[in-house]
Amino acid sequence: MLRHIKTILSILKERDNPLKIIWAYILLRTGLNKYVHIKQHGYKIHLSQSNLAITLFGNKDYGQEDEGFLRKTLKPGNTYVDVGANIGTLVLSGAISVGTEGHVIGIEAHPKTFGVLKSNIKLNGFKSIELINSAVGNEKGKLHFSDAKSDDSNKVLLDSNQGVEVDVNLLDELLKDTNYIDVLKIDVEGFEKQVFEGATAVLNKTKLIYFESFENNYATYNYNTGDIINLLASSGFHIFKVINNTHLQPLDNNYRSLKCENLVATKEPTCLEDEYHFEIIKS
Repeated sequence: MLRHIKTILSILKERDNPLKIIWAYILLRTGLNKYVHIKQHGYKIHLSQSNLAITLFGNKDYGQEDEGFLRKTLKPGNTYVDVGANIGTLVLSGAISVGTEGHVIGIEAHPKTFGVLKSNIKLNGFKSIELINSAVGNEKGKLHFSDAKSDDSNKVLLDSNQGVEVDVNLLDELLKDTNYIDVLKIDVEGFEKQVFEGATAVLNKTKLIYFESFENNYATYNYNTGDIINLLASSGFHIFKVINNTHLQPLDNNYRSLKCENLVATKEPTCLEDEYHFEIIKS
């Protein structure tokens, strides 16, 4: 019990609006959370046990950098794919941007998180969203996924039978019927390289990639940021660091993501300035 209290207190220290976070835990403990919806920018989500949902209950502007990027790059009628969709905030934000004529595909590995994702999509009634419950990697089969309470940091466990067993598929197989992808977002807690390795055909039909990059996460799977840059460059992509959703810094394979950040990759750098109105920083 004392350890549980210490855990909650440590979480509260890192959160904005700690009183609202305490209120969220009270609602969850009493079951009253089922009557609570968290209103975001054009959509809403359930107040669930999800770490992200609790965070958003305390601060609805959390994660706006990612949503801002999607609002800037997605257009009505576009196709958006979200690998590592979590509870669906970016899936829902993307669906608003692409509209009824567009298509959104959300892919989430963890079965419990996927259940919350489905519930949030149903809550909003969007018809343009397709959901897939699968891990993504460089070979088809099974693997184990962590089952931490901080569900937004759950990840693939190598050489372990702990956590939960999930199906893993190649992105090429999951998206074989998708002809073109305007924006591909990937956030898989360090497993990005394996996702890209199983996505040769997908990379050929993708205009823009937006992915989380962090050296500490990559080290878990024995590679570094430069390996990702080399892999994408071999498919014709130019890689950039996002700065305030206004500027992009070109990167080479010597670059390392020493903090958790977002990178962008495209085969058409001119579109970043002409179509999306980013300013590319000249070296």
